[in-house]
Amino acid sequence: MKKLDVQHFLGIYQIRKRMQENGVTNPSNEVKKFTKDFVKKLSEMPLDEEVKIDGKSFIDSKGNIIATIPAEKIK
Repeated sequence: MKKLDVQHFLGIYQIRKRMQENGVTNPSNEVKKFTKDFVKKLSEMPLDEEVKIDGKSFIDSKGNIIATIPAEKIK
């Protein structure tokens, strides 16, 4: 399997961010904030840096958490 990198996730989450801004999708405000913050953080990182997923967290090549997807609230 190909290593996943910043460029991979940045492309995906930029699309999600645009869809949210254009009203195509309408997740919770918490998810919208996560998407906006995640895109900002990724855009400041080297595009070829490897990113791993551990549960709901995105981890950089040094083992630092970049972001964690907000937990869904049970109603």
